[in-house]
Amino acid sequence: MIRRALGGDRWFTGLLAGATLLQSASAVARPMISYRALEIGMPPETLGLVATAFAIGPVILALWVGRRIDRHGPFAFLSAAAGLQAASAVALAFVTDTITLLLGVALLGLSQLVFVVANQALVGSRSRLESYDERFSGLSFVASLGQLIGPASAGVIAGTALSAGGNGTGLALLFGATLSMLALPVIVVLWQRDPGPVVVANDDPDRPSSVWSILRMPGMAPAMLASLTVLSVIDVMVVYLPALGEERGLSVAVVGALLSVRGAASMVSRLAIAGLIRRFGRPRLMVGGLVVAAAAVVSLAVVPLPLMFVAMAVAGATLGIMQPMTMSWVAARASADVRGMALSLRITGNRAGQVVIPLAAGSVAAVTGAAGVLAAAGVAVALSAAVVAIRRPEA
Repeated sequence: MIRRALGGDRWFTGLLAGATLLQSASAVARPMISYRALEIGMPPETLGLVATAFAIGPVILALWVGRRIDRHGPFAFLSAAAGLQAASAVALAFVTDTITLLLGVALLGLSQLVFVVANQALVGSRSRLESYDERFSGLSFVASLGQLIGPASAGVIAGTALSAGGNGTGLALLFGATLSMLALPVIVVLWQRDPGPVVVANDDPDRPSSVWSILRMPGMAPAMLASLTVLSVIDVMVVYLPALGEERGLSVAVVGALLSVRGAASMVSRLAIAGLIRRFGRPRLMVGGLVVAAAAVVSLAVVPLPLMFVAMAVAGATLGIMQPMTMSWVAARASADVRGMALSLRITGNRAGQVVIPLAAGSVAAVTGAAGVLAAAGVAVALSAAVVAIRRPEA
């Protein structure tokens, strides 16, 4: 089952290896940047600038990057992203002022955008349509794996160095740069062994390639709405679950365990996507998964602690399958010449949702507290389920 979920052939396994290295490197850098910012004297209340700097490149340049990948191919961009990510991590390890740090963070965010779109474009163009669900679930699985490996290894390296009197954050960032550089030879080998694009039935060189034309493709807009809603709701859960814990008197360890359950459930569910789609069909699974996820998120606000673990596992499993499903949905409905642009448009929507929905959640929290925020997040997922149910294509 795991081998099938990870794709089958050696070339794709190599792609997953490179993606794991790049995702791990990014996950090493993200938490270390906040510590680095505090070390150079940035006040805690200004750390939001770090998050903004990381997101600004993807929001502004995602569509441009997608167009260039469609036009020139993904491998050169994937190689450039690995090099840029390594260079930005090295710069951040030695940065001493706020402006330079924010510039380094912006470059890191841009590099992540490029390698994510390039990897997704490779899966979309080098895979048969019937393999999309398995391969995009494999790509999502290694993204989760990298997000697990990265922070854990960064914490060990930084903690060990600090206990020895060294620069822990700087050393961890250099480790992240090393992971990025290790991905480069993997990318070069993949480039040399490139099987070439697979021609699929929806390829149409005369199809218009504007943003509006992409959104008008059957099923495209609801898939992107589901994607941005799910990703934003996950962010809201991560941010507001500690606040809910404070309201209910839950310890930090319990809250951490709840979040770990969500992450583990997401990883496991992503390995089962292909079988679930064969059993239920993609549209039905997406709508049903969103409905169950909505109920699970709402229940977090009202159920007692033991049942919170059950609700979090259900939420993690159902929300976890949505991202790879929307990747495959978008890639399958975009023609080959605009596939990178369509995937970039999906990422742009995700980033916009990650800005707007958490801000809206903050307004809700001021009135209802953290429980009200989680209930509202569940309602948002339910609304996206309704849109997908109404606007979904038949196949």
